[in-house]
Amino acid sequence: MFPGHQIEVFRGAKVFCILCGLVLISISTPAASQTLRATCGNPDPDVSIAACTRKIQTDTADLKSGSQIQAAAAHLATDYDTRGVGYANKGLYDEAIADYNQAISFSPKFSTAYFNRAGAYNNQGLHEQAIADYTKAISLEPEGGSPNFKLSEAYDYRGNAYQHKGLTDEAIADFTMAISLDPRLQDAYANRGNNYARKALYDLAIADFSKVISFEPRSVASYYNRALAYEHKGLHDEAIADLTRDISLAPTDTGAYDMRGLAYGHKGLHDQAIADFSKEIALNARDISLYPAFAPKYASAYSHRADAYVRKGVTDAAVADYRAALKLDPEMQAAKDALTRLSAAP
Repeated sequence: MFPGHQIEVFRGAKVFCILCGLVLISISTPAASQTLRATCGNPDPDVSIAACTRKIQTDTADLKSGSQIQAAAAHLATDYDTRGVGYANKGLYDEAIADYNQAISFSPKFSTAYFNRAGAYNNQGLHEQAIADYTKAISLEPEGGSPNFKLSEAYDYRGNAYQHKGLTDEAIADFTMAISLDPRLQDAYANRGNNYARKALYDLAIADFSKVISFEPRSVASYYNRALAYEHKGLHDEAIADLTRDISLAPTDTGAYDMRGLAYGHKGLHDQAIADFSKEIALNARDISLYPAFAPKYASAYSHRADAYVRKGVTDAAVADYRAALKLDPEMQAAKDALTRLSAAP
């Protein structure tokens, strides 16, 4: 066994909090205006922002003229929302939020604008505000009737916001609702699996990670997370199998080498463990040279390999590795204690 090693944290699902959903306005417009509107929403955010700005100017003039006031207001809501998406895609979340605010002021029941503003808040770490906006969007579209608003994703993203606030039960409830609405929503299964794991419900977590893998057999994060759940259950062979698959898909995944090395150690396969920790150390070397400030995070690979050497009785190699760990992280108490047990100086 490798006592005392903290098992790694679960990896989150890939989440995209900005959706370019646009409400379609069924009002006829001149051809030139239609061309402007089509460009406003261009995949290139700079093109979209410029075009939306021109469209805002045109629709503002229409609004002030007093002709087709309702249509102009509806157009402005869409214009501001679409420009907000462009700003959000550039990471300019304050500007995006300002535009979503304008969109909502012109159309207070514009569910997509609330949804997009929630995404911007999420990306700013303002999870309380994000939850409020996702909740508002859901209340406006309780049946998901709009073709431009995906109710399942609103629940999924709100679940992520709950997760960030540590509200695990609320997050699980939202991910479950998202899955009920879209049984193929992979991120919801992955996110729910992570939250089940946080509650030590490892069988449920494994089932969710397995579901993701059934949809996407090359999901590296799901193999890693399922392996981690297996490790928590003491199922080292299953963990090793998943980590081997992870490594075959992502040969530079240092976390997978580290966890597989620990799993080998738990099985008493110390040579295989040493080989994995050595590979991890080799892969980390470049990052250490490029980002020396992060060196302490790489110390554990040396400490883990040293533990394996101790169990093989190779004391000199163990001492060298514990010292290497302390060079990277002078505060690593486990390495200091190990050297004391070996009667070796730090």
